[in-house]
Amino acid sequence: MYLKELEINGFKSFAKKSNLSFTTAISGIVGPNGSGKSNVAEAFRFVLGEQSLKNMRGKKGEDLIFTGAAGRENRGAVKVVFDNKDRKLNIDYSEVIIERVVSRDGTNEYMINGSKVRAKDITELLSGANIGASGHHIISQGEADKILSINPKDRKNVIEEALGLKVFTIKKYEAERKLKRTNEHLAEVRIEQKTTAPRIKYLKREVEKMEKARLMKDELRDLYKMYFPKKRTHVEQNEQKQKEIQLLQQQIDAIGQQVAGLQTELSSVTEASGVEQKTQDLVVVEKQLQEVKTKKASLEREIGKADARIEIALENKQRYEVYLNSQNDGEVIEKISAVLHDIWIRWAKKILSSEQISQERKDRWEKQFVSYGQLTEDQKEEDRVLAREVEKAISGTEQVSAPTFDPEQLVALETERNRLNEEIKQLSTKEAELENKRDELDDIRDSSETVGQKVQIEILTLEKKKSELLGSLNTAKLQGQQISQTLHAFDTQEAAARALFGEETNTFFVANDSNNSDLNVLEKIMRLRVLLENGGVSTSTDVMEEYKKLTEHKEFIDTEIADLEKTAESLLALIADLSEQIDVRFRKGLETINKEFATFFSTLFSGGKGEVFLVDIPLKRESEDDPQEYELGVDISVALPNKKVRGLSMLSGGERSLTSIALLFAMSAVTPPPFIILDETDAALDEANSKRYGDMIELLAKESQLILITHNRETMSRAGILYGVTMGGDGASRLLSVSLEEAESVAK
Repeated sequence: MYLKELEINGFKSFAKKSNLSFTTAISGIVGPNGSGKSNVAEAFRFVLGEQSLKNMRGKKGEDLIFTGAAGRENRGAVKVVFDNKDRKLNIDYSEVIIERVVSRDGTNEYMINGSKVRAKDITELLSGANIGASGHHIISQGEADKILSINPKDRKNVIEEALGLKVFTIKKYEAERKLKRTNEHLAEVRIEQKTTAPRIKYLKREVEKMEKARLMKDELRDLYKMYFPKKRTHVEQNEQKQKEIQLLQQQIDAIGQQVAGLQTELSSVTEASGVEQKTQDLVVVEKQLQEVKTKKASLEREIGKADARIEIALENKQRYEVYLNSQNDGEVIEKISAVLHDIWIRWAKKILSSEQISQERKDRWEKQFVSYGQLTEDQKEEDRVLAREVEKAISGTEQVSAPTFDPEQLVALETERNRLNEEIKQLSTKEAELENKRDELDDIRDSSETVGQKVQIEILTLEKKKSELLGSLNTAKLQGQQISQTLHAFDTQEAAARALFGEETNTFFVANDSNNSDLNVLEKIMRLRVLLENGGVSTSTDVMEEYKKLTEHKEFIDTEIADLEKTAESLLALIADLSEQIDVRFRKGLETINKEFATFFSTLFSGGKGEVFLVDIPLKRESEDDPQEYELGVDISVALPNKKVRGLSMLSGGERSLTSIALLFAMSAVTPPPFIILDETDAALDEANSKRYGDMIELLAKESQLILITHNRETMSRAGILYGVTMGGDGASRLLSVSLEEAESVAK
């Protein structure tokens, strides 16, 4: 890659199109003071993207456009042409033409090979080839000393650019700028997320309620479709029930009229026959007869108890006699068994005669009424077992003991029984008398009631029928009320259904095959209605729409946050990687620059020592409690031969120029740019130093094209082509190609 041509048109003092072709390694531009030759260097700055008007000796955009006696241009343009066959410029063209145009309104246009681009695009393209609008490869008159006078931090930046690290710093700056925008955007999005979250949460609850209400409403719709079709049946039942009630009432009223007539007839019959008095007498006799029967039954129970006690006494007597007449216990048990058997037969016969026993049982018992001697041996053994148990219960021992017997007690018991039998006999006589009297009264009443009996029976029959009809009427009315309540419930539910479903309710009355009972369905309907009414759910579609939009927006925000966080992580990683690359390349490059600077310094000063080195620059702390942080800078130390000069501040003007030239040349030697423009950097050099300067120029020309703007004859002698710049009375600069001798005469 090399610089082929520069075209200037309307820029600063160049009113007309002027072309400079650079066909040699070193090109010189000469001319008297004020001719505009330094405007060539500024034309380079301009076309390569310089944005500072101060660096181009202007205050506003129109200061860069020609204004003079020759006329007034409306635009200033500069075009530079590069040979790019080696593709050092990262663009797929063998020849690259960069053009910049400024108008009087201050607007700028940038073009690459005729296509409009941004200033940023030109800067990025050139930075890849270690070219920039300002820097070590374009050094104007008086700027050489700048590398010495600037602070360590700015000096580090200049050296970074000279080392070709600008492309990395641009990328790092862009990454940091993007990271800042990303973090700002991320903060804004998170605020928006935080702001909308409560609303989404509220709307979500509302939508869930609405969805639940919708499901309940769908269920309620289905229930109504099962419930309402049955209303027709209940309406028909109600009509039938009302007809039934009306008919029953008519029948009851008719019977009432019949009963009223019969009661009038019966009253006349009763008064004539005196039946009422006879009835009262009969009631008295019936009462007395009942009292006698009650007392007689009580005495019979007492006789039963007396008989039981007598039987026990007789049993003891028999056991006593058996015991006295027996020789051993076995004989006693045998006789006791026979006695017990006889007692059982006697009691059984008494029960059969006094109790209502079924014939089947009587027949079965009578077959067993045989004497003890007629029993089988097995049956006797069963009685012996029973006898032993009785004996054991009485004596408390398995052995047969002597029984006790009190004859006086037996006599007393029999006397008491005889007394009770006598009293029962008297009551039986009185009972017979009362029964006779009752029969007489019955006969009298029957004879007197014969006339009105049929009437009374008829009344009773009618009353019974009326009572039955009244029961049916009450039942019918109750059923009618239930049907009315059911129909009222239908009306209530229909009103509620229309409030919820509107005209759709009309479709709920179509018959279906549901077997659910009305009550079961109604209970479910009432429960769902209560749930819907108590839910307080909004039915507005705006809520659903808002929730849908906010949910979609939330998903977008969540995705955006994730993307921004991922972008921030990538940018942080990129910044860290670029920082590391810049630091590694810078340290390595500074080490090489230091070696070259020592060589150039020793050459220019015929000895001595020059050194560049890193220093830590403390950063300002916000508070004393904050830890101290540092940033890197570059400092310079020099030691002149045969002098005690140890610092830059002690150098003379010429010495400072040589020192700055040594450093600038060292920087260019490490990472040679495609071209270097030196604008009268040799003005302060004497003849001896001018020769050393010329020698170093020739060394640099082996790596970079040199464009020298100079008055120095020694410097001119090193150029392969010279361009002369003159200015006429119209204030416009003109170019001409001159020989070295002509250049020398013009320079004088």
